[in-house]
Amino acid sequence: MKKIISAIFILVTMLSMTMGKVFAEEEKKITIAFIPQLIGIPYFTAMEEGGNAAAKDLGVNFLYTGSTQASAAEQVKIMDSLIRQKVDAIALSTLDSSSTNPYIEKAQKAGIHVFTSDSDAPDSTREFYVAQALDKDLGYTLMDRLAAQINEEGQVGIVSGESTATNLNTWINYMKERQAEKYPKIEIVDIRYTQGGSSEQALKQAQDLMTRFPDLKGLIAVASSTIPGVAQAVQQEGRAGEIAVIGYGSPATVKPYMDAGVMKESILWNAYELGYLTVWAGKMVVEGKPFEEVNIIEGITDPVKYFPDEKILLLGNPLIITPENVNNFTF
Repeated sequence: MKKIISAIFILVTMLSMTMGKVFAEEEKKITIAFIPQLIGIPYFTAMEEGGNAAAKDLGVNFLYTGSTQASAAEQVKIMDSLIRQKVDAIALSTLDSSSTNPYIEKAQKAGIHVFTSDSDAPDSTREFYVAQALDKDLGYTLMDRLAAQINEEGQVGIVSGESTATNLNTWINYMKERQAEKYPKIEIVDIRYTQGGSSEQALKQAQDLMTRFPDLKGLIAVASSTIPGVAQAVQQEGRAGEIAVIGYGSPATVKPYMDAGVMKESILWNAYELGYLTVWAGKMVVEGKPFEEVNIIEGITDPVKYFPDEKILLLGNPLIITPENVNNFTF
């Protein structure tokens, strides 16, 4: 009897040790968090899907957490929560760097790696920026494509998201730079902002711009979430084809307006691959592995370049979405 009890004891001990080892290994699994500017729109949903795919491929945990409204205050609350959870890395799509910069430093002091993705905070202590495309290329490309649609002349209005959104403001500045140096007959008459990138506010702002400037030739929707409002405003006024509508919008967002003849083009990038790259980069930095100048990453179509001086990991060039290719994408 004693031998049986002893054998059972040894078996239970070995099983406990094995399970303990399994749980310990599970606990060691890297956790990478991403805070988007807002959740519930096709663009960031595509980033989430790409991040989930990378997490599965790379054997890490991916935590996607954000607010339904674009709010820097909410981003700060989420960052504080993630610091308390002691995640390994936080990627942030910056809305207002003046609000989030102190929390980037707080996370780093707690031993958490912090970097930006989709929208940068270059004035922060972030470790690097996962960029969808170079900001200058995005601003220049949009202005070039709009100029071609309006024969390089006429009045243009801009409807953006939050006035503090770093990425949106940077793109607008490059649009203005391109217009000033190459398109003297194009006039940017006004720039309007919307709280939280609200589509409803974008519709009202676009309507007001069309009323105040009856000769308007183009409307730029800078935030993906403002595209539906701007496009609907033009559609409701019966001015599709008369006023060019362009912006940074996902294929799923712009498809209805391309089908209706309101939009001819949208500028973006592969949001799914940007999400994938974000998780890959997070795993690399947690493991202390450096980026190569050119990185070949399984799961991403093109080679990914790294610019060490700027600390930018670049997905690629801007993607031009048209009625001819809009159905080729799943985001």
